[in-house]
Amino acid sequence: MKKRPLTEEQLAECAALKAIYMAKKDELGLTQEKAGEMLGMNQGSFSHYLNGRNALNLEFASRAAVLFGVPVSAFSTRLAEMIDALSISLQGVQMATREARRIYQADPNEISNITPATMPWRPVRSYPMISWVAAGARAESPTNLVPERAEEYYESTENAGNHGFWLEVKGASMTAASNPSFPEGTRILVQPEGFEVVSGKYYVAQHSDGEATFKQYVHDAGWDYLVPLNTSFKTVEMDENWEIIGRVVDARIPGL
Repeated sequence: MKKRPLTEEQLAECAALKAIYMAKKDELGLTQEKAGEMLGMNQGSFSHYLNGRNALNLEFASRAAVLFGVPVSAFSTRLAEMIDALSISLQGVQMATREARRIYQADPNEISNITPATMPWRPVRSYPMISWVAAGARAESPTNLVPERAEEYYESTENAGNHGFWLEVKGASMTAASNPSFPEGTRILVQPEGFEVVSGKYYVAQHSDGEATFKQYVHDAGWDYLVPLNTSFKTVEMDENWEIIGRVVDARIPGL
């Protein structure tokens, strides 16, 4: 599977982190090998982050910030904003926990009358609905689409990043007899940056000829596949002509 090149923003984040490492390494007595060990990886993986071969992610950025004694915002505004959003969600969980404890301590006999807690609050964001053609163009550069030009926006509490977008499912290849099922017309929210490729999750992939498709990604016995949920359609074996351009993080069926 072809590795997707990093965006200018992601490359700038790696460069900023490398500058921090270079400035701090003597003070902290670090080598790349030692820093990698402290971050739970080998020297090669750590070097790939510093030199822009791999994009920074939340887990690595959080650990690196602690190691170097700097805030995540010192090298990545994008990831710092994602951490802030997660912190807001965590505050919601803590508030719900404190409230449940307060009620229980006031009268333990009333605990059976407590209704199930609601899901933690997460901020709602609006993302534009774009065409599949525009999605392919956006894979080349997230700034290819000017959000203000989108005709429709839809909200979600899922975090699809600063350049997230909705697509409308075409065809019946992802329609299944049981859940999950994504019938034609389903709106899917795509996170085009900072995602992990995990076997069993759902992604939008693009072929070198410009064709884009929505499928389940499966890694099996060393091979990568794009799998339709509708068994009437063929599974696609991925090669260097295929590139995963975004992870699907939310789905809505209009009319439900």
